[in-house]
Amino acid sequence: MVQNSININSIDLSEVRARVAKTLMDGLQLDMSTQDCAKLLRRQVNTKTNLVIMFVDINNSTEFSLSLEDRKFALMVQVFAQEISNIVFGYDGYVFKYEGDAVIILFPAMYDEALACRNALNCSMAILEIVTQVINPAFKSADLPEITVKIGLASGQTLVVVYGRSLVRSHVDIVGSSISMASKITAIAKPNQVLVGEQVYNVLLSSADSKSFLEKNKLVKVKLDQAKWKYQSRSSAEHKYEVYELLRI
Repeated sequence: MVQNSININSIDLSEVRARVAKTLMDGLQLDMSTQDCAKLLRRQVNTKTNLVIMFVDINNSTEFSLSLEDRKFALMVQVFAQEISNIVFGYDGYVFKYEGDAVIILFPAMYDEALACRNALNCSMAILEIVTQVINPAFKSADLPEITVKIGLASGQTLVVVYGRSLVRSHVDIVGSSISMASKITAIAKPNQVLVGEQVYNVLLSSADSKSFLEKNKLVKVKLDQAKWKYQSRSSAEHKYEVYELLRI
């Protein structure tokens, strides 16, 4: 399967800067609908499907919401969500939900889980680049505080459920340990840190196609507070769930 994802080096940063500046002046510039993701999930209702799930969260957003005017805080969140969404589409991802200051993203992994994992991790690095190189300078120029983000990923089978009788109109959602663990992993991430769950690590390690990726990027096991981190590994009932940090070599 050919990877269609973009590379951060191929992104026209001047175009992104212009869009962010215009958004700060005039409001959102792009369509941020989640309908494409809903269509994808409706085809999988009542079945378990492989997904890589990513949470991207603005760090210290509560403090921003308390110290800024509501309009200014909302504008920061809108710019952030717009640019994250734009990046995600280039890595074959789908925006699943916007939840306050967080964006939840899905990468379909039904046919090639290793490719989906690589897409998600490459996407996470692109997000950090855009935040630091484009969004923060624009915020600074607009007299807004700079932001940091926390990113967490988990992979595995997820049950797609629908809340209602109509497959067309009813709310569609996902249930399972992957989305729960992606949320938990994000919560323990440090500012501008990318953390991944053990399934992502294991998939990449066992994939021959991921050799090149792992030569350029390193996944380092995170030392967790065992008294607080009580989640069991899915692969071994005798061990705790493991988390790894993504580092570029």
